[in-house]
Amino acid sequence: MHRHHKRIIAFISVVLGVFVAIPLVQHLQDALAEDEPMPRTPVRVEEPAVGTVADSIHYPGTLEASRNTAVVPRVAGEVQETFVSEGDHVEAGDKLFRIDDERVQLEMEQARANWRAAESSFRQAQRGGRDEEVESAEAELETAEEDLRTAEEDLERMRRLHEAGTIPRTELESAESEFRSARTQLENARRNLRMLQEGAADEELEAAEAQAEAAAKQYELAVLQLNYTQVTAPVSGRVSRLEVEPGDMAGTGDMAALIVGDDAIKVRIAVPERFYERVSAAEGQLTAQVRPVAYPNADPFPATVIRVDSDIDPATRTFEVELAVDNEDGLLSPGMYVNSDLVVEEREGALTVPADAVVQRGGRHIVFVVEDEENEIVREVEVERGLQSDGMVEIRSGLPADAPVVVEGNAFLEDGQEVEVAERS
Repeated sequence: MHRHHKRIIAFISVVLGVFVAIPLVQHLQDALAEDEPMPRTPVRVEEPAVGTVADSIHYPGTLEASRNTAVVPRVAGEVQETFVSEGDHVEAGDKLFRIDDERVQLEMEQARANWRAAESSFRQAQRGGRDEEVESAEAELETAEEDLRTAEEDLERMRRLHEAGTIPRTELESAESEFRSARTQLENARRNLRMLQEGAADEELEAAEAQAEAAAKQYELAVLQLNYTQVTAPVSGRVSRLEVEPGDMAGTGDMAALIVGDDAIKVRIAVPERFYERVSAAEGQLTAQVRPVAYPNADPFPATVIRVDSDIDPATRTFEVELAVDNEDGLLSPGMYVNSDLVVEEREGALTVPADAVVQRGGRHIVFVVEDEENEIVREVEVERGLQSDGMVEIRSGLPADAPVVVEGNAFLEDGQEVEVAERS
């Protein structure tokens, strides 16, 4: 029993000792904490910059050819030879393929012969006839007179036979045609002899000159047709399609090739309706650029806004903006997927800070500036934000241009707090 009382007393002593020790230890810890300074928050600061800031909207699109030119032959015929393949780049005037020119060549030679004959007749009418030419013309006249007499006799005989029912009507009509032809030949022979003997009248000279000019134009047309058998590229670009090969028949109504112009290319982007007022109001001042997925490390390609659609698509609640993209180096191709940046507002000489420097608290936008650089104390400054682009935000008011701004470590800062500037940019 005595031993049991001792155990109870010992247990009570331990419990009392614990309750006394805890406050004592806490008091000692508080005393030590009062002697140690609070650690400062490490921050990184930057000074505001003055530059150009732009407000952009970003939407994807697919590149399209700004110009597709169909090549249609101007003469029909069999394709003899091709000079390009699909995908080849051609300059305006480069040969694409050649059409069989045998028939056109003969037509050109015939036109040239007719032109020379007409020129000779015109010169002859101008100078009059030589003695030998007059004698030849007289002989031709005698022959024409004899031919007319023969044709007239034949016609009379055919009429009698037809009336007697011996020959069909067609033979009589043939005899009548022969008689008219012989009479025309006689008139021509008489006129030719008269021109050689007396010289051509003014109207005859004019007619001969007109015939020579017409023959010359026919020859020029034949030469042109011959040139058309060499089918060339009407514009510079890339051969997107080639529909013919040697042995095919090329027609004047069928597309034989398609050339895609690659000096300029376009993209159409669908922009949400909420941007319509800003975009349409700044249509003449909009700038843009595109970033092809195929060239992730390349600089953006400059683009020009060429059209802002005035209609809103009721199904998608978007309107279309069309951009022309500079493709002078030929790196872009139709079908490429691009991200388009459309600058709707731009301001030069703007005071900017990194977007991470601006903190929103209680409906206000604030930044922390290092007010006392020696003691590294920050002060809270309320600012008015402006445009934002490329990770920078415009500060419209409230911030001195030379105030060092906290850009990292500001998430939990308070006004008047001491900091440790770990890095200054």
